[in-house]
Amino acid sequence: MPTPRPARLSPALPLLGLLGAGALTACSSPLQRSAEQQLRESLLGSHRAFLESVAGSGDVEIRRETSEVEDSMSDTRLAEVDRMSGMESYENNAVDTGLNLRGEDDDDSLVELSLQRAIALALRHNIDLRSARLTPAIAESQITQAEAVFDAVIFANADYALTDDPAVGDGGIAGLSTDQQRDVLDLNGGIRKRLTTGGQVQLETTFSRVDEEPTLQDTVPFWDTDVLLSINQPLLRGFGEEVATAQVTLAVNARAAAAEQLRETVIAVIDATEEAYWDLLFARQQLLIQTELLKRTVEERDRIKAREAFDTTLIRITEANSFVELRRADVIRARQQWRVASDQLKRLMTAPELPLAEETLLVPTDQPVDEPVSFSLLEVLTTALQRRPELQQALIDIRDAGVRRDVASNELLPLLDLSGGVRLNGISGEDGGDSYENLAEGDYIDYLVGLDFEYPLGNRAAEGLLNQRDLERRQAVTEYQRQAQDVVLEVKNALRDIITQHDIIGAARAARRAAADNLRGIIVQQNAGVELTAEFLLDLLLSAQQRLADAETQEVRALTDYMIAISELYRVQGTLLERNGIDFQPQTPEF
Repeated sequence: MPTPRPARLSPALPLLGLLGAGALTACSSPLQRSAEQQLRESLLGSHRAFLESVAGSGDVEIRRETSEVEDSMSDTRLAEVDRMSGMESYENNAVDTGLNLRGEDDDDSLVELSLQRAIALALRHNIDLRSARLTPAIAESQITQAEAVFDAVIFANADYALTDDPAVGDGGIAGLSTDQQRDVLDLNGGIRKRLTTGGQVQLETTFSRVDEEPTLQDTVPFWDTDVLLSINQPLLRGFGEEVATAQVTLAVNARAAAAEQLRETVIAVIDATEEAYWDLLFARQQLLIQTELLKRTVEERDRIKAREAFDTTLIRITEANSFVELRRADVIRARQQWRVASDQLKRLMTAPELPLAEETLLVPTDQPVDEPVSFSLLEVLTTALQRRPELQQALIDIRDAGVRRDVASNELLPLLDLSGGVRLNGISGEDGGDSYENLAEGDYIDYLVGLDFEYPLGNRAAEGLLNQRDLERRQAVTEYQRQAQDVVLEVKNALRDIITQHDIIGAARAARRAAADNLRGIIVQQNAGVELTAEFLLDLLLSAQQRLADAETQEVRALTDYMIAISELYRVQGTLLERNGIDFQPQTPEF
């Protein structure tokens, strides 16, 4: 048994620190610290439970016991049965691919493919990744849109009015008893900018030309101008950078979530490509096995037919023919499965040089291995809780919920806005330029100060929104904990699957060697001239051949399942990219 090492708990400390510092949005209000602390403790508690429960576990190296069947065989016999069975025995065997969908024999259209090249092609051309790569760019555009709220805005407007107001009676003042006409042109323009404090600053100028008849003014027409610098700043509701920039923060979080979503998609594509690659190898190896089985069956059928003049009946010959045709059907099915597996891998790669529409058949060049692996449950769990994209997205959801809660908390405050401004005024009866020159003299200055207050009785809308945001954040934390539970379960299942598949390889290999040894013994008797009846050939020899083919198929399936299980372990840890040496850069269009 491995020696327990409690010090292995140290890899979990960065994770707990990360959760404590960044999972929840910090809140400085004393009224909110209690709820904040409860959420923090709830989030950290679940991970402590996971990690402390395995803190004393050490490294585990999977191993399997040798089979009694194999122990009973000498090295010479083991070498002999391995030469006549198993994957290595088929290395030089040819395979008939049959007719493709164009009605052609495409033996010349075989393309050898390594696993790493398959992964590289999938990363470059996979359709799902093409779409997923756009998501971070879309999120980047949303950040720009959110930040654009604080861009300066230039504005201008123009109004013209020509009015003719009738007078009532003659009146008592000379010169004012007739109708009044006004010719007014108003021009206004300036620049305004929203502040990260929640306020707004604005600089504007107004130019007016007024011409009216009759008038009390000595100068007609006249020009009236002013320049106003004003600021409006919330003091309670809507105050502060956290509230004003909340949409920018949410957009930044959305970009981080998009990057994690892309990483999750990349991992899923690599995992699917590896699984499809090993399924392709299994399908092709199964065809080799079934082809060899058919060959052996035809040879034995011919032996039986050769004995027709001695001790073989027509019934035995037709029975042998039935075996041949059944195994020929198995070859046809295996051939079809190879084509299906080849197309499935081509669909994942979507490579222009290996188009799905073509009838090209892929030949895997990598071989599965059954080397034992070692692992530490503590390290695997810690890595998974740190690296899984789904958990990172869940943490971002918690931060989003915290930002929305802060905004909702600010909405509880009364509306208290302070406004102020300074305005320079100028007027001229000669032309508009003189009126602006008068502004520089500073003879006419207005000082403006205002204070707006508003508070709804009961404030139920704000309180209801804050309660909603609190519940949403708790829901986000609970969702994170649920996903963490799922991750732990997936990790344990992946580790168990590796151990199981490694053991199954041993059992399947032993079964294959036993079946091969059985068939070898029958062939030895046959070659030694032992009198073999047709019943013997049908009931024993053909059955032994079938058992060997089944055992070989199970061994190949166990080997490929073991490779798939290893890939799955890296997937559930979130480290499949690192395993394949992929530098993940979500900002770039290619990998």
